[in-house]
Amino acid sequence: MKALIYSVEDDLNIQNVIKIALENSRFEIVNFDNAKSMFKKIDEKIPDLFLLDIMLPDMDGLEIIKRLKNHSRFNRVPIMVISAKSSEIDRVIGIDLGADDYLVKPFGVLELVSRVKALLRRNEEFNNSKVLSIKGLVLDIHNYGAKYNELDLLFTKKQFELLKYFMENHRKTVTRDDILNKVWGYDFLGETRTLDVHIKEIRKKLREAGISSPVIETVRGVGYKFIL
Repeated sequence: MKALIYSVEDDLNIQNVIKIALENSRFEIVNFDNAKSMFKKIDEKIPDLFLLDIMLPDMDGLEIIKRLKNHSRFNRVPIMVISAKSSEIDRVIGIDLGADDYLVKPFGVLELVSRVKALLRRNEEFNNSKVLSIKGLVLDIHNYGAKYNELDLLFTKKQFELLKYFMENHRKTVTRDDILNKVWGYDFLGETRTLDVHIKEIRKKLREAGISSPVIETVRGVGYKFIL
């Protein structure tokens, strides 16, 4: 079955580029030029991926992300932002709100298709796993749930995926490039502070849960190691 993709883009030329590129790659693509029509459609059918512009006529794309991530029916569907807003802070805000990828306009169609495939593949792999458990720390993959010794932990989606990646590579040193490629889906050049912030927040939440010993060890000049 073809993956279903919803694209919210008010520029008709870019709409057509996205539609042709993805249909040629055997995806089913539905275009919307405003948020209202997209939200009406997802009440009927939930897609496998959202593509969102930021500057839209009726609702900011960042607000769309917030609404999607706050709804249990949609919060596990990956989101790619496609925007002309190219500054570091714009990309950091988009990713921190819950976007899984950020593609800057103008873009190449081959890169678009490659990133779409990577997001869909990673989401399928993520959903095929069920539970990860290490020394009382348990991740419920399907429900984005986390516990430590039966105490519920609250992580953002990106924090959860980052912790999942660390736990899958228990006691292995992983480079920053490895993390950015596997968790963010590509080389997130210029945005390494985002990774630092996410790791800092995970460490803080694990300490507050009662894990007093270091859990994510910094390997200087290389990356990190999960050592619980």
